[in-house]
Amino acid sequence: MKLAETIKLHMTKEQKNIIIKAMNEYINTVNSLVSIATNGISIAKYTTADIDAPLPSALKNQCIRDAKSIVKKYNKNCHEASAKNSKLAKQKSTFTIKEPSIPVLKKPCCYINNQNYKIKDDHIEFPALIDGKVKRIAVRTSMTDRQKLILSDAKLGILRIVYKGKKIVAQIVYEAKEQQYLEEGNIMGVDLGIKCPAVSYISDGHIKFYGNGRKNKYMRRHYKYLRQNYSKAKNIDAVKRINNKEQRIMKDIDHKLSREIIETAISHNVKIIKLERLANIRSTTRKSRKNNHSLHTWSFYRLAQFIEYKARLAGIKVEYVNPAYTSQTCPVCGHVHHANDRNYTCKCGFHIHRDILGAMNICNSTEYVGDSNIRHTA
Repeated sequence: MKLAETIKLHMTKEQKNIIIKAMNEYINTVNSLVSIATNGISIAKYTTADIDAPLPSALKNQCIRDAKSIVKKYNKNCHEASAKNSKLAKQKSTFTIKEPSIPVLKKPCCYINNQNYKIKDDHIEFPALIDGKVKRIAVRTSMTDRQKLILSDAKLGILRIVYKGKKIVAQIVYEAKEQQYLEEGNIMGVDLGIKCPAVSYISDGHIKFYGNGRKNKYMRRHYKYLRQNYSKAKNIDAVKRINNKEQRIMKDIDHKLSREIIETAISHNVKIIKLERLANIRSTTRKSRKNNHSLHTWSFYRLAQFIEYKARLAGIKVEYVNPAYTSQTCPVCGHVHHANDRNYTCKCGFHIHRDILGAMNICNSTEYVGDSNIRHTA
Protein backbone atom coordinates (compact mmCIF):
# COMPACT_ATOMS: atom_id res chain seq x y z
CA MET A 1 0.00 0.00 0.00
CA LYS A 2 1.29 3.46 -0.91
CA LEU A 3 1.21 6.16 1.76
CA ALA A 4 2.86 9.56 2.02
CA GLU A 5 4.68 11.49 4.74
CA THR A 6 4.69 15.31 4.76
CA ILE A 7 8.05 16.77 5.79
CA LYS A 8 8.79 20.39 6.70
CA LEU A 9 11.55 22.06 4.68
CA HIS A 10 13.91 24.66 6.12
CA MET A 11 15.29 26.34 3.00
CA THR A 12 17.78 29.14 2.70
CA LYS A 13 16.61 32.21 0.78
CA GLU A 14 18.64 31.10 -2.25
CA GLN A 15 17.27 27.53 -2.11
CA LYS A 16 13.69 28.82 -1.82
CA ASN A 17 14.09 30.99 -4.95
CA ILE A 18 15.55 28.02 -6.89
CA ILE A 19 12.74 25.69 -5.78
CA ILE A 20 9.92 28.18 -6.49
CA LYS A 21 11.34 28.80 -9.96
CA ALA A 22 11.54 25.03 -10.59
CA MET A 23 7.93 24.52 -9.38
CA ASN A 24 6.60 27.21 -11.72
CA GLU A 25 8.62 25.89 -14.68
CA TYR A 26 7.42 22.36 -13.89
CA ILE A 27 3.69 23.13 -14.18
CA ASN A 28 4.27 25.38 -17.21
CA THR A 29 6.11 22.54 -18.96
CA VAL A 30 3.41 19.97 -18.11
CA ASN A 31 0.64 22.34 -19.28
CA SER A 32 2.55 23.01 -22.50
CA LEU A 33 2.92 19.27 -23.21
CA VAL A 34 -0.77 18.64 -22.45
CA SER A 35 -1.73 21.47 -24.83
CA ILE A 36 0.46 19.96 -27.58
CA ALA A 37 -1.04 16.48 -27.09
CA THR A 38 -4.66 17.69 -27.04
CA ASN A 39 -4.06 19.59 -30.29
CA GLY A 40 -3.37 16.35 -32.14
CA ILE A 41 0.43 16.07 -31.84
CA SER A 42 1.61 12.86 -30.18
CA ILE A 43 4.04 13.16 -27.26
CA ALA A 44 4.45 9.39 -26.97
CA LYS A 45 8.06 9.51 -28.15
CA TYR A 46 9.04 12.78 -26.53
CA THR A 47 12.41 12.91 -24.74
CA THR A 48 14.20 15.57 -22.70
CA ALA A 49 15.79 16.82 -25.95
CA ASP A 50 12.32 17.85 -27.18
CA ILE A 51 11.67 20.05 -24.14
CA ASP A 52 13.06 23.56 -24.02
CA ALA A 53 12.71 24.45 -20.34
CA PRO A 54 15.22 25.48 -17.63
CA LEU A 55 14.85 22.23 -15.70
CA PRO A 56 17.16 19.28 -14.93
CA SER A 57 16.70 16.22 -17.16
CA ALA A 58 15.26 14.26 -14.24
CA LEU A 59 12.42 16.79 -13.88
CA LYS A 60 11.87 17.01 -17.65
CA ASN A 61 11.36 13.23 -17.75
CA GLN A 62 8.84 13.46 -14.92
CA CYS A 63 7.02 16.27 -16.76
CA ILE A 64 6.61 13.97 -19.78
CA ARG A 65 5.25 11.15 -17.57
CA ASP A 66 2.79 13.48 -15.84
CA ALA A 67 1.60 15.00 -19.13
CA LYS A 68 1.01 11.53 -20.63
CA SER A 69 -0.99 10.52 -17.56
CA ILE A 70 -3.14 13.68 -17.70
CA VAL A 71 -3.77 13.30 -21.45
CA LYS A 72 -4.69 9.62 -21.02
CA LYS A 73 -7.27 10.50 -18.36
CA TYR A 74 -8.60 13.42 -20.45
CA ASN A 75 -9.03 11.19 -23.55
CA LYS A 76 -10.82 8.58 -21.44
CA ASN A 77 -13.23 11.23 -20.08
CA CYS A 78 -13.86 12.54 -23.63
CA HIS A 79 -14.57 9.02 -24.88
CA GLU A 80 -17.01 8.38 -22.01
CA ALA A 81 -18.81 11.70 -22.64
CA SER A 82 -19.06 10.89 -26.37
CA ALA A 83 -20.43 7.42 -25.67
CA LYS A 84 -23.06 8.82 -23.30
CA ASN A 85 -24.10 11.47 -25.84
CA SER A 86 -24.46 8.78 -28.53
CA LYS A 87 -26.67 6.79 -26.18
CA LEU A 88 -28.78 9.88 -25.39
CA ALA A 89 -29.11 10.65 -29.12
CA LYS A 90 -30.43 7.13 -29.79
CA GLN A 91 -32.97 7.69 -27.01
CA LYS A 92 -33.94 10.96 -28.77
CA SER A 93 -33.09 12.96 -25.68
CA THR A 94 -32.45 16.70 -25.96
CA PHE A 95 -30.04 16.55 -23.03
CA THR A 96 -26.31 16.42 -23.87
CA ILE A 97 -23.26 15.96 -21.69
CA LYS A 98 -20.66 18.69 -22.00
CA GLU A 99 -17.24 17.45 -23.05
CA PRO A 100 -14.55 17.84 -20.38
CA SER A 101 -12.31 20.91 -20.63
CA ILE A 102 -8.58 20.52 -21.22
CA PRO A 103 -6.96 20.08 -17.77
CA VAL A 104 -4.59 22.84 -16.63
CA LEU A 105 -2.31 22.68 -13.58
CA LYS A 106 -2.61 25.85 -11.51
CA LYS A 107 -0.81 25.17 -8.23
CA PRO A 108 3.00 25.25 -8.53
CA CYS A 109 4.54 21.86 -7.78
CA CYS A 110 7.54 19.69 -8.56
CA TYR A 111 7.73 15.87 -8.76
CA ILE A 112 11.04 14.03 -8.48
CA ASN A 113 11.50 10.32 -9.19
CA ASN A 114 12.86 8.12 -6.38
CA GLN A 115 16.06 7.52 -8.38
CA ASN A 116 16.90 11.23 -8.31
CA TYR A 117 16.67 12.17 -4.64
CA LYS A 118 18.31 10.94 -1.43
CA ILE A 119 17.50 11.30 2.25
CA LYS A 120 20.65 11.84 4.32
CA ASP A 121 20.26 12.45 8.06
CA ASP A 122 18.15 15.64 8.27
CA HIS A 123 18.56 16.64 4.62
CA ILE A 124 16.92 15.81 1.29
CA GLU A 125 19.18 15.99 -1.77
CA PHE A 126 17.78 16.46 -5.27
CA PRO A 127 18.90 18.02 -8.60
CA ALA A 128 18.25 21.68 -9.41
CA LEU A 129 19.32 24.12 -12.10
CA ILE A 130 21.74 26.72 -10.72
CA ASP A 131 23.29 29.30 -13.07
CA GLY A 132 22.48 27.13 -16.08
CA LYS A 133 24.13 24.01 -14.60
CA VAL A 134 22.51 20.99 -12.93
CA LYS A 135 23.68 20.65 -9.33
CA ARG A 136 22.40 18.73 -6.33
CA ILE A 137 21.13 20.83 -3.45
CA ALA A 138 20.70 19.60 0.13
CA VAL A 139 17.65 21.08 1.87
CA ARG A 140 17.43 20.81 5.65
CA THR A 141 14.31 19.15 7.04
CA SER A 142 12.72 18.59 10.45
CA MET A 143 11.72 14.93 10.26
CA THR A 144 10.29 13.36 13.38
CA ASP A 145 11.79 10.17 14.81
CA ARG A 146 8.71 8.29 13.56
CA GLN A 147 9.22 9.59 10.01
CA LYS A 148 12.93 8.69 10.08
CA LEU A 149 12.06 5.15 11.20
CA ILE A 150 9.38 4.72 8.50
CA LEU A 151 11.46 6.11 5.63
CA SER A 152 14.64 4.23 6.61
CA ASP A 153 12.97 0.81 6.15
CA ALA A 154 10.35 1.50 3.46
CA LYS A 155 10.68 1.39 -0.30
CA LEU A 156 10.53 5.05 -1.33
CA GLY A 157 8.44 6.39 -4.21
CA ILE A 158 8.09 9.82 -5.77
CA LEU A 159 9.02 13.05 -3.98
CA ARG A 160 6.48 15.86 -4.33
CA ILE A 161 7.41 19.44 -3.48
CA VAL A 162 4.18 21.39 -3.06
CA TYR A 163 2.59 24.31 -1.27
CA LYS A 164 0.73 23.58 1.94
CA GLY A 165 -0.97 26.85 2.70
CA LYS A 166 1.78 29.43 2.24
CA LYS A 167 4.60 27.04 3.14
CA ILE A 168 6.54 24.74 0.83
CA VAL A 169 6.73 21.11 2.02
CA ALA A 170 8.03 17.79 0.74
CA GLN A 171 5.70 14.79 0.47
CA ILE A 172 7.47 11.45 0.17
CA VAL A 173 5.45 8.49 -1.09
CA TYR A 174 6.49 5.11 0.31
CA GLU A 175 5.37 1.49 0.19
CA ALA A 176 3.86 0.52 3.54
CA LYS A 177 3.99 -3.12 4.61
CA GLU A 178 0.58 -4.72 5.05
CA GLN A 179 -0.04 -7.39 7.65
CA GLN A 180 -1.46 -10.76 6.63
CA TYR A 181 -5.21 -10.98 7.11
CA LEU A 182 -6.31 -12.71 10.30
CA GLU A 183 -7.91 -16.12 9.72
CA GLU A 184 -9.74 -16.30 13.04
CA GLY A 185 -11.45 -13.64 15.08
CA ASN A 186 -14.59 -11.59 15.62
CA ILE A 187 -16.60 -9.53 13.13
CA MET A 188 -17.25 -5.82 13.56
CA GLY A 189 -20.13 -3.90 12.00
CA VAL A 190 -19.72 -0.12 11.73
CA ASP A 191 -22.71 2.15 11.15
CA LEU A 192 -21.75 5.60 9.81
CA GLY A 193 -24.10 8.51 10.36
CA ILE A 194 -24.54 12.25 10.79
CA LYS A 195 -25.95 12.59 14.33
CA CYS A 196 -23.57 9.90 15.53
CA PRO A 197 -20.48 9.74 13.24
CA ALA A 198 -19.88 6.03 13.89
CA VAL A 199 -21.15 3.15 16.02
CA SER A 200 -19.50 -0.26 16.17
CA TYR A 201 -20.96 -3.61 17.18
CA ILE A 202 -18.65 -6.62 17.55
CA SER A 203 -19.83 -10.22 17.43
CA ASP A 204 -18.61 -10.68 21.03
CA GLY A 205 -21.28 -8.15 22.11
CA HIS A 206 -19.07 -5.08 22.52
CA ILE A 207 -20.69 -1.76 21.51
CA LYS A 208 -19.02 1.63 21.15
CA PHE A 209 -20.00 5.12 19.97
CA TYR A 210 -17.44 7.36 18.25
CA GLY A 211 -17.29 11.12 17.76
CA ASN A 212 -19.72 13.94 18.45
CA GLY A 213 -22.24 14.61 15.70
CA ARG A 214 -23.65 17.73 17.38
CA LYS A 215 -20.17 19.28 17.56
CA ASN A 216 -19.48 18.46 13.90
CA LYS A 217 -22.78 20.02 12.78
CA TYR A 218 -22.08 23.12 14.87
CA MET A 219 -18.64 23.51 13.26
CA ARG A 220 -20.12 23.10 9.78
CA ARG A 221 -22.77 25.77 10.50
CA HIS A 222 -20.17 28.09 12.04
CA TYR A 223 -17.84 27.96 9.03
CA LYS A 224 -20.80 28.26 6.62
CA TYR A 225 -21.86 31.43 8.45
CA LEU A 226 -18.31 32.84 8.22
CA ARG A 227 -18.11 32.04 4.49
CA GLN A 228 -21.45 33.78 3.85
CA ASN A 229 -20.29 36.91 5.67
CA TYR A 230 -16.97 37.02 3.81
CA SER A 231 -18.78 36.37 0.51
CA LYS A 232 -21.08 39.35 1.10
CA ALA A 233 -17.99 41.45 1.81
CA LYS A 234 -16.45 40.06 -1.43
CA ASN A 235 -13.39 38.84 0.48
CA ILE A 236 -12.64 35.80 -1.70
CA ASP A 237 -9.26 35.06 -0.06
CA ALA A 238 -10.92 34.85 3.36
CA VAL A 239 -13.60 32.50 1.97
CA LYS A 240 -10.90 30.15 0.63
CA ARG A 241 -8.96 30.34 3.88
CA ILE A 242 -12.03 29.51 5.99
CA ASN A 243 -13.00 26.66 3.65
CA ASN A 244 -9.48 25.17 3.81
CA LYS A 245 -9.45 25.44 7.59
CA GLU A 246 -12.80 23.63 7.86
CA GLN A 247 -11.60 20.84 5.57
CA ARG A 248 -8.40 20.36 7.60
CA ILE A 249 -10.36 20.15 10.87
CA MET A 250 -12.94 17.68 9.51
CA LYS A 251 -10.22 15.55 7.92
CA ASP A 252 -8.37 15.42 11.25
CA ILE A 253 -11.60 14.35 12.98
CA ASP A 254 -12.08 11.52 10.45
CA HIS A 255 -8.48 10.37 11.00
CA LYS A 256 -9.02 10.25 14.77
CA LEU A 257 -12.34 8.40 14.43
CA SER A 258 -10.89 5.78 12.06
CA ARG A 259 -7.86 5.28 14.32
CA GLU A 260 -10.13 4.74 17.34
CA ILE A 261 -12.26 2.24 15.40
CA ILE A 262 -9.18 0.23 14.35
CA GLU A 263 -7.76 0.31 17.89
CA THR A 264 -11.08 -1.09 19.17
CA ALA A 265 -11.01 -3.78 16.46
CA ILE A 266 -7.45 -4.82 17.36
CA SER A 267 -8.23 -4.99 21.09
CA HIS A 268 -11.21 -7.30 20.38
CA ASN A 269 -9.38 -9.56 17.89
CA VAL A 270 -11.53 -8.52 14.91
CA LYS A 271 -10.74 -10.24 11.58
CA ILE A 272 -13.38 -8.49 9.40
CA ILE A 273 -14.84 -4.99 9.53
CA LYS A 274 -18.14 -4.61 7.68
CA LEU A 275 -19.26 -1.23 6.33
CA GLU A 276 -22.32 -0.12 4.38
CA ARG A 277 -21.93 0.53 0.65
CA LEU A 278 -23.36 4.07 0.74
CA ALA A 279 -23.23 4.65 -3.02
CA ASN A 280 -25.69 7.35 -4.22
CA ILE A 281 -26.86 7.96 -0.63
CA ARG A 282 -27.23 11.70 -1.29
CA SER A 283 -29.62 11.15 -4.17
CA THR A 284 -31.63 8.30 -2.63
CA THR A 285 -32.11 9.45 0.97
CA ARG A 286 -35.10 11.47 2.15
CA LYS A 287 -34.32 15.19 2.11
CA SER A 288 -35.51 18.07 4.26
CA ARG A 289 -34.59 21.70 4.70
CA LYS A 290 -33.24 20.87 8.14
CA ASN A 291 -30.72 18.16 7.15
CA ASN A 292 -29.84 19.04 3.52
CA HIS A 293 -26.60 20.86 4.41
CA SER A 294 -25.49 18.13 6.84
CA LEU A 295 -26.19 15.44 4.24
CA HIS A 296 -24.21 17.16 1.48
CA THR A 297 -21.21 17.87 3.72
CA TRP A 298 -21.16 14.37 5.24
CA SER A 299 -17.69 12.90 4.60
CA PHE A 300 -18.72 9.23 4.85
CA TYR A 301 -16.59 8.19 1.86
CA ARG A 302 -13.42 9.74 3.29
CA LEU A 303 -14.03 8.14 6.71
CA ALA A 304 -14.62 4.75 5.05
CA GLN A 305 -11.36 5.15 3.08
CA PHE A 306 -9.45 5.96 6.29
CA ILE A 307 -10.93 2.90 8.01
CA GLU A 308 -9.97 0.76 4.99
CA TYR A 309 -6.30 1.62 4.77
CA LYS A 310 -5.74 1.56 8.54
CA ALA A 311 -7.48 -1.83 8.69
CA ARG A 312 -5.27 -3.22 5.90
CA LEU A 313 -2.15 -2.08 7.76
CA ALA A 314 -3.44 -3.92 10.84
CA GLY A 315 -4.22 -7.13 8.90
CA ILE A 316 -8.01 -6.70 9.14
CA LYS A 317 -10.19 -7.30 6.07
CA VAL A 318 -12.86 -4.74 5.09
CA GLU A 319 -16.10 -5.84 3.42
CA TYR A 320 -19.10 -3.86 2.20
CA VAL A 321 -22.70 -4.93 2.69
CA ASN A 322 -26.07 -3.76 1.34
CA PRO A 323 -27.26 -0.84 3.54
CA ALA A 324 -30.97 -1.37 2.80
CA TYR A 325 -33.12 -1.47 5.96
CA THR A 326 -30.18 -2.00 8.35
CA SER A 327 -31.70 0.56 10.76
CA GLN A 328 -35.28 -0.72 10.33
CA THR A 329 -35.04 -4.52 10.55
CA CYS A 330 -35.60 -6.30 13.86
CA PRO A 331 -32.82 -8.89 14.39
CA VAL A 332 -35.18 -11.05 16.47
CA CYS A 333 -38.34 -11.39 14.33
CA GLY A 334 -37.26 -9.75 11.04
CA HIS A 335 -40.08 -7.17 11.04
CA VAL A 336 -39.22 -3.96 9.14
CA HIS A 337 -40.39 -0.55 10.35
CA HIS A 338 -39.03 2.95 11.05
CA ALA A 339 -37.57 3.90 14.42
CA ASN A 340 -39.03 6.72 16.52
CA ASP A 341 -36.13 9.18 16.30
CA ARG A 342 -33.20 7.30 17.94
CA ASN A 343 -35.34 4.67 19.68
CA TYR A 344 -36.23 1.45 17.88
CA THR A 345 -39.03 -0.62 19.38
CA CYS A 346 -40.40 -3.72 17.65
CA LYS A 347 -43.85 -5.26 18.13
CA CYS A 348 -42.09 -8.42 19.40
CA GLY A 349 -40.78 -6.44 22.39
CA PHE A 350 -37.21 -5.93 21.18
CA HIS A 351 -35.95 -2.35 21.70
CA ILE A 352 -32.57 -0.73 21.14
CA HIS A 353 -30.86 2.49 20.00
CA ARG A 354 -31.35 2.88 16.22
CA ASP A 355 -27.63 3.31 15.44
CA ILE A 356 -26.70 0.23 17.50
CA LEU A 357 -29.36 -1.70 15.55
CA GLY A 358 -27.74 -0.54 12.30
CA ALA A 359 -24.26 -1.66 13.41
CA MET A 360 -25.69 -4.98 14.65
CA ASN A 361 -27.46 -5.72 11.35
CA ILE A 362 -24.34 -4.72 9.38
CA CYS A 363 -22.27 -7.09 11.52
CA ASN A 364 -24.72 -9.96 10.92
CA SER A 365 -25.41 -9.13 7.26
CA THR A 366 -24.68 -11.76 4.61
CA GLU A 367 -25.55 -9.43 1.69
CA TYR A 368 -21.94 -8.97 0.64
CA VAL A 369 -21.50 -6.39 -2.16
CA GLY A 370 -17.73 -5.89 -2.36
CA ASP A 371 -14.42 -5.52 -0.55
CA SER A 372 -11.85 -2.79 -0.01
CA ASN A 373 -10.40 -3.24 -3.51
CA ILE A 374 -13.62 -1.97 -5.14
CA ARG A 375 -13.91 1.82 -5.33
CA HIS A 376 -17.35 3.18 -4.47
CA THR A 377 -18.64 6.73 -4.81
CA ALA A 378 -21.70 8.75 -4.01
